[in-house]
Amino acid sequence: MSLRIELDHCGHTWTASGSPIDLSVPVNPHSGLPRAWYKGPATAEPVRTDGWTGSVAEGGSVNFRDITFNPHAHGTHTETREHIRDTFHPIDALARSGALPFLMPALLVEAMPESRSTAHGDDWVVPVSVLETAAADVQRWAPSALLLRCTTGDVHRDWSNSNPPYLEAGFAERLVELSIEHLLIDLPSVDREIDGGVLRAHNAFFGDDPASRPNATISELLCVPQGASAGPGLIAMQVSPFVNDAAPSRPLWFPATVHPLS
Repeated sequence: MSLRIELDHCGHTWTASGSPIDLSVPVNPHSGLPRAWYKGPATAEPVRTDGWTGSVAEGGSVNFRDITFNPHAHGTHTETREHIRDTFHPIDALARSGALPFLMPALLVEAMPESRSTAHGDDWVVPVSVLETAAADVQRWAPSALLLRCTTGDVHRDWSNSNPPYLEAGFAERLVELSIEHLLIDLPSVDREIDGGVLRAHNAFFGDDPASRPNATISELLCVPQGASAGPGLIAMQVSPFVNDAAPSRPLWFPATVHPLS
């Protein structure tokens, strides 16, 4: 069986075929990685009641486990503006309504961090300049999403207290100017690990006015393999049905070609 997808979008046809590339990092209570934000590993424990244990290995009839994890800390996740606002805006509602499309045109951009002297000291930041090389394609094809490859794929680690790279000042603002609604990145956050609660990139991307960018999402802690070529593609966005500001997600990447509608 051969899969072929065609999507008509803003005067162009996006065509993809073959198997997708899974960009997700699972919540893994067995290895305990990845994790971030000073959280311990995700855990899985059998339910235990009087006379019964939810573990086949311990004599139970079924495996019946309680899973404890944080969606922001323990794997790939997708979040809404509720992450930084006192408002009920769950990711599940966006996915169910179609405001977060199941399939969307996207552009994969190489975005390796560079060393910068900042107010916090010497940091590694994802430079705004990487957007200028992609701006022409963004303006021509109008993708809904931008996928940033900022690492070599080594994301299964404990990111806490490591001051990971983050988006340079002005980066998120430029994304808004380019009308990017959905940002995906292989880092634990678009903002600095410790910034005093400023959250500059989050605030700029989601905006102050709830009506201006209500469908915007940020997906973090992806794994974008080196074998995935930069350029256009289609993202099939699968989001776990959690009524929360964020939920584990599985973005699937289909490299695509783009042609004007005939």
